[in-house]
Amino acid sequence: MTSWSFIKSDLTDQDLFIDCRSQTQFQESTLKGAYYFPFVKKAFASDPESQKKMLGPIEEILNLAKKDNKTRILVFDEGMGMFAARLVTLLRAAGFANCFIFGQRWPITGPLEKGTKILEPGPVAKIRKLEGIVDKAFLEKNLTRLQIFDTRTQEEYEGKMPRLTAPEPGSLCGRLPGAFLWDWRMLYDASGELLDKTLFNKKLRTFPFMAERTTVIYDYNGARSSLLSLMLKEVGYNDVNVYIGSWFEWRKSSLPKQAVSVYGQAGPSTGAPRVGGAERK
Repeated sequence: MTSWSFIKSDLTDQDLFIDCRSQTQFQESTLKGAYYFPFVKKAFASDPESQKKMLGPIEEILNLAKKDNKTRILVFDEGMGMFAARLVTLLRAAGFANCFIFGQRWPITGPLEKGTKILEPGPVAKIRKLEGIVDKAFLEKNLTRLQIFDTRTQEEYEGKMPRLTAPEPGSLCGRLPGAFLWDWRMLYDASGELLDKTLFNKKLRTFPFMAERTTVIYDYNGARSSLLSLMLKEVGYNDVNVYIGSWFEWRKSSLPKQAVSVYGQAGPSTGAPRVGGAERK
């Protein structure tokens, strides 16, 4: 039984189900009545037009819950992973607090059917503030006052590759200045379950962070960050934010960067990873 309240393992008639696995998996078999929104796997910048495209599906999910009289939204992927966490984070940021990751691993227990409800709504007309989601302008203004977690892999953090999946030659590698590495895979134990709160807090204390300070988390596209965001909020961090543009957006800007290199060319120019408050040699 999980110790995290953002994970639920029961099913009720009042649940709206969102499948965050691949579209092929969804079409083969999913929870009865589940929807699939392709946007959850896409990278978004934090400019107004990108935000409108991201908000469109979020508004559609909220409308579906209201129309179908659903009081809870359950989101799932293969097993409490980054895309389910991303959608839960976004829906909570939009004000739907009764949204959770479904805690069963696939194949899951429940009524199944072939998935057909694939929705990709267009952009909304107006941007609205998402609580706990920050943009590039916020980081640019507050960069030196933030405590920042990078939830990518060590190879990405060290500037050896631009992203974990399908890195493209010629892409810029590196990290945000002052960020500390917490590889998102280290949020799980050896059996693939999320760390319990006691062990998570023990690991958290190795970082020179304070619960009352503004914390920003990023990765490549704001997905891996979301799980750490949910965990930090639950253990008492007061001001936790996901940078939705993440390295996908930051790498294209003229803003400061560390451990910079071009994938497929020379190695990174500066910086050793800061893990748990120490420089690793």
